[in-house]
Amino acid sequence: MTKYAIGIIGGTGNMGQWFNSFFTEAGHKVLISGRQTAITTENIAETCDIVIISTPTDAAIRICKIIGPLLSENQLLMDFCSLKERIVDKMAESTRAAVIGTHPMFGPDTESIKGRNVVICPVKNSRWIDWLENLLSSKGAEVTRMDPAVHDRNMAVVQGLTHLLTICMGKTLQKLNMTPNLVNSCSTPIFKLNMDLLGRLFSQDLDLYSNLIGKNAYMKDALEIFSNALNEGEECLLYGSNGEKRSYLEEIREFLGDFCQTGFIESNKALNIIYPNKKPDPKG
Repeated sequence: MTKYAIGIIGGTGNMGQWFNSFFTEAGHKVLISGRQTAITTENIAETCDIVIISTPTDAAIRICKIIGPLLSENQLLMDFCSLKERIVDKMAESTRAAVIGTHPMFGPDTESIKGRNVVICPVKNSRWIDWLENLLSSKGAEVTRMDPAVHDRNMAVVQGLTHLLTICMGKTLQKLNMTPNLVNSCSTPIFKLNMDLLGRLFSQDLDLYSNLIGKNAYMKDALEIFSNALNEGEECLLYGSNGEKRSYLEEIREFLGDFCQTGFIESNKALNIIYPNKKPDPKG
């Protein structure tokens, strides 16, 4: 495989450092720039075959306007932003270089890319796409090509709605004055895991989660659909007959199909690792 000079703008951040190690171990030469490095964004653009922007979206848009005109048609411009539609449009507008939007679906605490999802959005000049897919797949990543708008619609649920529900659970506990110690004393394994995820969210960069929810253009639609589903569930499961409750749940189970059993098996594996010597409660 051809070895390239790869520059990561924002490479001093956690994800930038993770991919610095990843590309270096794959045999490529990696340069990084940050707010306090001697290497500048312009240096990266002028000397690297592949330029990756690893910053929040607003900063990435400002950066691509600066470096885009410096890149040639033989170079590749990428990003690691969590939302794709805005940044890939701005990258494509700014440069003659090939453009691929990239979203690694994992955080910097991940030990290996093996088995992890990576979404890529080819936008301009597909010359580099096979190289990127082959590199990621050779290390065990699950790579999916996706339209940027479809990606962002999916992220409204996968990230935005998921994080919003976690935040609202925290707010509910606050309103009920149910402290973590109190809740943990009567938690099932599933709820204890949810509490750990709640703590995980609030231990990290709160601006990240605020942006994943507030800056996704499709979040409002996803939340409206979820609100309708919540109202339907409340009406049926609180006030419906036993037959109506059963039908409501059976309809969802039919939609999920074989995944129900797969999810049961896989979640038991995870719970047995997290809470060894404790048989998971099927009631959650």
